[in-house]
Amino acid sequence: MEDLEAAGAWLEAEDGRKWPLDTNCPIGRSPSNMVVLTDRKVSRRHAVIHRQDKDEYLLVDLGSGNGSYVNGRRVSLPVRLGASDVISVGDVSLRFHRGARGASRTATKVASMTLIEVKSLDCWMLLADIIGSTRLATDHSPETWARLVGSWAAECREIVELYGGTINKYLGDGFLAIWPGGDEPLEHVIGSIERFAELQRASSLPFRLVLHAGGVSSGGGRTLGEDNLSGVELIFLFRMEKLAASLGHRFLLSDAARERLGDRVPLVAAGEHEVPGFIDPRPRPFFAHSS
Repeated sequence: MEDLEAAGAWLEAEDGRKWPLDTNCPIGRSPSNMVVLTDRKVSRRHAVIHRQDKDEYLLVDLGSGNGSYVNGRRVSLPVRLGASDVISVGDVSLRFHRGARGASRTATKVASMTLIEVKSLDCWMLLADIIGSTRLATDHSPETWARLVGSWAAECREIVELYGGTINKYLGDGFLAIWPGGDEPLEHVIGSIERFAELQRASSLPFRLVLHAGGVSSGGGRTLGEDNLSGVELIFLFRMEKLAASLGHRFLLSDAARERLGDRVPLVAAGEHEVPGFIDPRPRPFFAHSS
């Protein structure tokens, strides 16, 4: 019990099995999952508990056939977990626990780490969101909508991780993914751009992407998925998403991203524009993926 409280949070099955949640926790029938369940109603890659900002845990369904539930309600978009919430997958129930002492220790540890480990990080930043999700949700039954969103989340997560990136944060109907900067991940980013463009063409869910590169502040977590990122460039990325929506572009790239990509990715000029709500009002050049 001491080890579980030190982890800050854990899952407990009805048969007494426990799993500490000290990092992202995939759930499913495949032996590669952290929580392996043999119930035939559980998909091979059923769901994942995503840890972000060090002490926030979200249940993300991965398009499972029978769905994921929190306290009896089916999950479509990622759902934040609270103490004693019951997660149901197939016929298996898992209770989410938060340890008061563990959470306190984690917070203390993070605070002390943040003081000495906050650092500047050059990275690629990709923001994705489903277009018109509120309207689309009303056009489908809850079960169909949950499967659509879950399948989309699973495909996006697979692309990000296949090409060496990390989903840093889930944001309602979208997510923020990052790749540490430098020359080595350029091939990975290019590969992910191509795959995401293919997914945009094939997906039954319309979604928007914006890509930027620059410096952010991070620290405190053991993985980039846990770090609470901040900085002007991250604010710029989120303002870019609003610009992309106003211009009607489904895949918009900043000039900083274009400069690093060179001619490796097919892009077309999207004009010079002011970024809504950004601290620097100067018009900037933007580029759209030509797929």
